[in-house]
Amino acid sequence: MARPEIPVDPNGPIAEFAIGLRALREQADLSIGQIAAMVHCSKSTISRALSGRSLPNWEVTRAFVGVCRGDIGEWHARWMRAQMTVSDAMSVPPEPDEVDLDVVRSPEDLAAALKALAVGRSYAQLNRAAQPEGLPPSTLSDMFRHGRPSERTLEVFVRACGVDRRQQVAWRAAWQRAMTFEPPKPAGMVRVADADPRRLGVHAAIDVPKTSGASVTSPRVDAAEVVGELPAYVERDADSGPGGMRALLARAVERGGLVVLVGGSSVGKTRSAYEALRTVMPEWRLLHPADVGQIDQAAATSPSRLVVWLDELQRYLGDGGGDGLRVGTVRALLDAGSVLVGTLWPDRYAAYTAPPAPGELDRYAEARQILGLADIVLVAADFSPAEQERAHAAAQADARIALALESADYGLTQTIAAAPQLVALWRGAAPYAAAVLAAAVDATRLGVHSPLSPELLRVAAPGYCDARQRAIAPANWFEAAMAYATASVQGGAALLAPVASHGGMGQVDGYLVADYLQQVVGRQRRTARVPNTTWQALLDHLTDPADLAQIERAAVYHGFLHQDADPSHHRADTSDDDVDRAALLAVPRYADKREHVDGGVKDDCVAEQAMAADPPPELISPDRAARRDRVAGLLQEARQGRREAFNLIAAELTPLLCQVMRCQGLDKEAAEDAIQTIWLTLLRHLDAITAPRGPGRVAGRDRDARSMAGTGHPT
Repeated sequence: MARPEIPVDPNGPIAEFAIGLRALREQADLSIGQIAAMVHCSKSTISRALSGRSLPNWEVTRAFVGVCRGDIGEWHARWMRAQMTVSDAMSVPPEPDEVDLDVVRSPEDLAAALKALAVGRSYAQLNRAAQPEGLPPSTLSDMFRHGRPSERTLEVFVRACGVDRRQQVAWRAAWQRAMTFEPPKPAGMVRVADADPRRLGVHAAIDVPKTSGASVTSPRVDAAEVVGELPAYVERDADSGPGGMRALLARAVERGGLVVLVGGSSVGKTRSAYEALRTVMPEWRLLHPADVGQIDQAAATSPSRLVVWLDELQRYLGDGGGDGLRVGTVRALLDAGSVLVGTLWPDRYAAYTAPPAPGELDRYAEARQILGLADIVLVAADFSPAEQERAHAAAQADARIALALESADYGLTQTIAAAPQLVALWRGAAPYAAAVLAAAVDATRLGVHSPLSPELLRVAAPGYCDARQRAIAPANWFEAAMAYATASVQGGAALLAPVASHGGMGQVDGYLVADYLQQVVGRQRRTARVPNTTWQALLDHLTDPADLAQIERAAVYHGFLHQDADPSHHRADTSDDDVDRAALLAVPRYADKREHVDGGVKDDCVAEQAMAADPPPELISPDRAARRDRVAGLLQEARQGRREAFNLIAAELTPLLCQVMRCQGLDKEAAEDAIQTIWLTLLRHLDAITAPRGPGRVAGRDRDARSMAGTGHPT
């Protein structure tokens, strides 16, 4: 329990001033220790300011008033009136050894100790006692105000106050401590031009692989070298104009100001503020405070040409519990000419500024007053037509912007901001979450456009886990995996985004893979084998007719499903090895890139023709069993050394393989490479192929022969 303060004699201007300070402290509900910590001085200094025995210097007074949310201008006038009335009628002088010198660490502390020693003595009395050297009023005033007397002045003064030789040694030691004092600098203070945007909260940009020729995203966008950590800045509409960010900062340079950008997560608020500061005030000092205490400390030092960076302002305003930023601190900074820049989400802004209901506790009164001092800049989530034009112009020099412009999931800034975190989440996913995500990515790259149901993902995921992972899976493996996959990044993006049901609000119909994640992971998995569980889950749980038809075709092409089978009765009762062997014949390669036309030769790729056409009639012929037998017979002849039989196999099955390539979205060059590799691999492993074990399947003795399917058909 804190010790009660000693009552102040209400007579005199100094006592009246101290009583006012006490009332201000009680109103702010701060202890002496809290105030001392916030203004970075000793408790004794604050106690002396409240004692009524001496008038505190203006530096102490200003810091005290600032943290207690008082009006700096009003208190400066009161301090000046009290200072002018200091006279011989002060309290009784203390004994020299009553002054506590152990607390003296700074010039401010020394000034307070010198004034405490001089209590009850007028300037004239001190000057007479210091003869023959004397102490002029100007010297005394400067010493009491700044606490930086010369060593000789200190010796003359303490002798004039009756300090004996033993105590004079302690006074010299206190003077040395004060003269060597270095006030701590708030952490994170740098020039605006030297500030690291990533440390200020600007999100990392998406990573675009370096390519030559056309961009990885579209042949219409030229590839560009990515220079620097940040993509080219696309100027926002909120940056310019009379009420824009830069105009408000220019006005704040002249008289101080608080500017707050309000917008959703990852819409570009922080980047906009950073670019505006670099343009308007690059040479100013910037403080990125770790907590409210550092802001209080900055306010107590009356800084000039200082920017206080308050990204995610809700971190500093608090939850209304009384430990957040105070309006008095903000006013002190603004009075000193400082500029405060903050960002805030719309829902938090609405919560802070809404008045409380009748009879309800006003939790956000302090935050509402602070925001009442601010100029508000609204940052839209979607780009305006003018911003889109500027973005497309910037995309010519920055492939990251070009990639972001092609995303349908989120806006340009959200894509640039969230995509790296999405990829990091993908790479760091635990086995069961990775299995669910891989199933979703595979389903999407196979051509599914409708939302993926939880049941589909649950059935598909086990095929991406090994036997041990399946055996030790906890009971809630799927729920935990979905929680990880659907967790939002920075309030917006998620690996799997829920899609609302057509039936009403709050009903999830299924999940879609984030566009950028699909682009990145889909490329990584394009040669990976799709497990049986995924094929079966797609056939059993898809409800969209177009998606189901697409998956049925893909299942046939990839060897999982016979063309003459009924998908509704199909069972995934074959082993993965059998499916691999089926794929060996389901994904062959063209044997000759030259097509004979009317006796001549046409230099056209068969793959290109097939990829632009519907499936050839033989693929949907009811005589599929005869076709399988024919291919199997040709395979046996090819194993016996008949090259013509191998060429006939290639001619028979190349159109089917081309359809596989088209299904996977491969371009002409990639398709040709894949088809050529498959045929060469099959040719190398002909001796490992035995007679068919069943309709449409061939047995393989060598695992390399089965791995050829993974190389040859990019699933």
